[in-house]
Amino acid sequence: MEAEKTLTNEEIIRELLDLLKKNAMKEPANDVFEICSYVDGLEKKIATMTEELTSMQNQIREMQEDTLVNNAKKALAEAQERLNARCEQIKSQVSEVKVQVKSTAKSIVDETKAKGRAALYRVTEFAGIKKRLLNVRTAVKDAIVSTDRDIARTALLAKGLREAGQTVNNAFRTFADKPEVDYSKKEQKHPITKAVLAPMKAVRKLFVSMELHLDASIDKLDNLAMNVQLDKEKREEHTKDKEQKAVDIERAEGEIFYSPMVAEPQEYKYNADAFEARKTLEGKQEAAEKELPKVRGDKTR
Repeated sequence: MEAEKTLTNEEIIRELLDLLKKNAMKEPANDVFEICSYVDGLEKKIATMTEELTSMQNQIREMQEDTLVNNAKKALAEAQERLNARCEQIKSQVSEVKVQVKSTAKSIVDETKAKGRAALYRVTEFAGIKKRLLNVRTAVKDAIVSTDRDIARTALLAKGLREAGQTVNNAFRTFADKPEVDYSKKEQKHPITKAVLAPMKAVRKLFVSMELHLDASIDKLDNLAMNVQLDKEKREEHTKDKEQKAVDIERAEGEIFYSPMVAEPQEYKYNADAFEARKTLEGKQEAAEKELPKVRGDKTR
């Protein structure tokens, strides 16, 4: 698979990842990157699987012609075709996932450019591919079951053909007055083992690996939603703290500015009353002192 065809090398994906990182959304960026990497991994495994099946098809075609093998070749070819059909089904499903990822990424990038950071929270929409991934996983699990069945049948066929061949060989040796060969002491594999059974087992191993890949990608989608929610809550808390600090500063500045203006007239009014009261008292005392000598004079006379 060419590098430029991978999701992680798609221009729109790289642009989305850059926007997430620039807006301090590191965890969601990592989640998106890993999800894309898992999809790329699925495509790579499918490509390897296709190579194995093509090789198997060619080896079945080139198997030595004899009566026993000719009767088996049709059954083996059908098994190969079943595997190939499973592979093509999964390949198509993964291709649909890839298209949806790119489409979602483009929509988010375009809206972020127009409306700002808040649009980046839409990366949770990647969860929309979860249903597709679950469908792929179901197809992979079915393929594993089907492959196990074909492997068992092929192994049984190879064993039967091997034993039949050994019996025929010993029959000819007996006819030629030669001693029979004890095949129980010799490990022999029928050509089917290499031509068909080995590729089947390799394909099964790839299916199992794909299932693990799919489980990891589905878990990563759940992590993405959680990390976006955490970022949103953190952002909202930061905004609230910032607004509260602004209110506190404004309130403090208001108290410092207005308190002298309120106190000043009160203080002035209080001092004026005190001054008037004192002035009145001093006037009464002065009048009383003036009257005092006059009273004494009257008494002398």
